[in-house]
Amino acid sequence: MERVTNEMSLIARETKTETVSMKIITLVTLFFLPGTFVATLMSTDIIRWDTGTEKYQAGALHVYLAICLPFMAVTFIFWGAYQWYERRKELHQYEKAEAEANSA
Repeated sequence: MERVTNEMSLIARETKTETVSMKIITLVTLFFLPGTFVATLMSTDIIRWDTGTEKYQAGALHVYLAICLPFMAVTFIFWGAYQWYERRKELHQYEKAEAEANSA
């Protein structure tokens, strides 16, 4: 019985480590996703930034940042709200289970 308990404890620790790793991967993805989306749209022929005289287009960079940074902020706000909601739901379920266990 003790062996099974130790194995379950080990599995729980490994799962927690993997969960933290997945959250880090998610955050990195969320950081780059809005910028990649905006850059892809700006690289199409729908909008022309090339004037033929300059290699660096400051106007295009300003538009890119003006679009990308708010998208990034909204993405992180939604992700944070989702995480908060999930933690709150999990806590509520834990409290409900604990209350049922105490009343029985």
